Amino acid sequence: MLRPLHAVLCAIGIAAIIQPCLCQEDRPTVGLVLTGGGARGAAHVGVLLALEDSGIPIDYVVGTSVGAHVGGYYASGWSPKSMWSMLGTEEFRSRITGRRLHEFTFDTEPYSPSALSIRLGTDLGDIKGHVISSLSLDWSLMEELTPACAAANSNFDSLMVPFRCVASDVLAKTDTVFSQGNLAQSIRASMSFPFYMQPVWIDGRPFYDGGLYNNRPVDVMIEHFDPDIILVSGVESAMADFNSDDLISQLEALVVHYADSDSSNRVLEIDVDLDVSTLDFDGSIHACEEGYAQGLAFIEAHKMDLPRLKESNAIAHRRNQFISKQSDFEVNNIQVSGLDDNQKGHAERVLNFRGENHGIGGLKRRLFLLESDPFIGRVFPTAQQRNGAIDIQLEASAERDLELKLGGNISSQGLSMGYAAIGLNHFSRLPFTLQLTSTIGQFYADLGLGIKLHLPSKSPIVFEPVLNFRRWNYTRELVGFLREIRPTFFKSSEMEWGGRLEISSGLRSAFRLSLLSLNTKDITYTDWLFSPEDPTNDDRFLGSQMGMTWLHNSLNHRQFGTRGQRIEIGGHYFHGNYSSKFSPIDVSNARDSVDTDVAFLRGHARLQSFLSLTDNWAVGLNAECRLSNEKLRTTYRGSLAQAPSYNPMPGGRVLFLENFSAFNYRAVGLITDMELLYGIHLRTEIHAFKATNRITNADKGPRLIPDSPVFWMTGARLWKELPVGPISMGVEYYENERYPVFFEVLLGFRLFQPGARR
Repeated sequence: MLRPLHAVLCAIGIAAIIQPCLCQEDRPTVGLVLTGGGARGAAHVGVLLALEDSGIPIDYVVGTSVGAHVGGYYASGWSPKSMWSMLGTEEFRSRITGRRLHEFTFDTEPYSPSALSIRLGTDLGDIKGHVISSLSLDWSLMEELTPACAAANSNFDSLMVPFRCVASDVLAKTDTVFSQGNLAQSIRASMSFPFYMQPVWIDGRPFYDGGLYNNRPVDVMIEHFDPDIILVSGVESAMADFNSDDLISQLEALVVHYADSDSSNRVLEIDVDLDVSTLDFDGSIHACEEGYAQGLAFIEAHKMDLPRLKESNAIAHRRNQFISKQSDFEVNNIQVSGLDDNQKGHAERVLNFRGENHGIGGLKRRLFLLESDPFIGRVFPTAQQRNGAIDIQLEASAERDLELKLGGNISSQGLSMGYAAIGLNHFSRLPFTLQLTSTIGQFYADLGLGIKLHLPSKSPIVFEPVLNFRRWNYTRELVGFLREIRPTFFKSSEMEWGGRLEISSGLRSAFRLSLLSLNTKDITYTDWLFSPEDPTNDDRFLGSQMGMTWLHNSLNHRQFGTRGQRIEIGGHYFHGNYSSKFSPIDVSNARDSVDTDVAFLRGHARLQSFLSLTDNWAVGLNAECRLSNEKLRTTYRGSLAQAPSYNPMPGGRVLFLENFSAFNYRAVGLITDMELLYGIHLRTEIHAFKATNRITNADKGPRLIPDSPVFWMTGARLWKELPVGPISMGVEYYENERYPVFFEVLLGFRLFQPGARR
């Protein structure tokens, strides 16, 4: 009785095992080849969706470059619709362009007017050889593909769809096919376009973009899978575009190998016609739409040649089965390599990876913080899943030790300035950076020398001895670009030396302590209408400053923020000698000279915060308060020169604002910023300022008036962020100022290094 039952069970088991094979033998097998092509590769997603919607089976996938990217995600269980949705996000553009999202951007120098940074090595010829940081792409590939790789036991034949990835071994001068191993690393190797991204090193060999030697890997499909039908989704340029003035397009024309079309009857080509350049990732959705439309047209034209799945939900069922095998991406451990022991300790302190720090979001931010560190160059994570948890191997390299920065601004109002800085890193047990900075301009100039010592501790601590010189020239009238400069009515210079200590209190916040010596000099004319021969008043201060400030900064732009917030709370104590005299001394009706010791306190609080109402529209609040027991100077303009001023708009930073300067005040403003077209923003601002005691000019010198009115300022600017900094055109209005209207076209950053005095 048991033998018949046993025979039946065996037959059922054998049938279950061979059922997939029988189903596949009932129809021709189909392989899909996805070519390289940069941003045009988004069309592959549209082609995949067209094939799935039409019930065309895909039994094997081979990809190179962006084709490996799309094919790898498809083989890992991602649906074409999910990939399509991803292509339209800022997250995707961040991955491909190397521009970080706001939450992963850490500006270590928010006051710097630098627009260009060039890293060089002190070794001759040691110049950075890639354009973008690939950390956003590396992390996303690792996070999203490692679970699929683990479910397949690192065998690409065991993915949802058997997959092959083509990269270029430049040492062997040939293409390399990956069929097993680290899926994310293999795909990343296939996408490493020369000069755009760094190569991926596997087993001691550098691998570059697969398109260098095999951009249309039909031969790989035949050799590894030999399907009955081969579909080729081609998104290469129609011809080598040597006439293009785009650098990447010219490089593509030079280095990418375009294979001849295969004349075999089983090879069917879906060549998507696209007017999208190699790096035009803003056209990704358009490329998807074209891929889908032209894919459907191809299927209709070849409907007699293509097999169909018998069950409409067969693909979704297979996808769900494979996804159910995947575990969550949970990191168990991180190992840092590529650095010596002292450098490794510094990197581990920045990462701060402890038991409570296993959250993926927090770890990701720490990785970007590490890459922002001035001593760290490349950060390349790879992952292996063991016993349901992820171990990350973090390959890091020391940054090139010499850095050159250039920046400044060009103004239509004759207020242009140029900025340059050179820094030298020493990455050892006590890392430090020696930096020399200089700004040159008619209105403002400075020269600074500092050494930033990064002290070893659980929380990052930086001690910086500094020596700075600064000079301001305020002219009576502002004039147009390249026109005559009017006489200067107020000259200010200062020198400071001492030390600052910065103690990190979070990813974007820190306490800053300062102990500095100050030597300042202000030269002003007694009358607004003056000639260069008129007497001047010279105010000097020689003393010291001690202070503490807590700062949190998460703004997404240095000059025109639209997201995040900036909070600053601090207090400073000043003590020293103040002197004032007229020059020349024998001028008639001159006031007596003053020479006295002074001491005073200053406290301040600032807030700038933005709220995104839509993707293109943000509103911001700007608030500031200052408190001080400081006394008036001997002259009206000398007192205004010493008093802090409220200048939230770019024009106000170069104007001598009499009604918006005081020792004690409170101010509040509303900002709206709307992105119009092509990254052009319209920014409007309105601010109210009220001094607790207004500084006024009386017959016998300056006075403080308690009942100060509210003064208003407002402005509107069109601006756009460019690689060399923002460009803007705007008009600003300052109530009751001598020249209340200020119009300017400005290219670059109008930012000044913060000094102890102001």
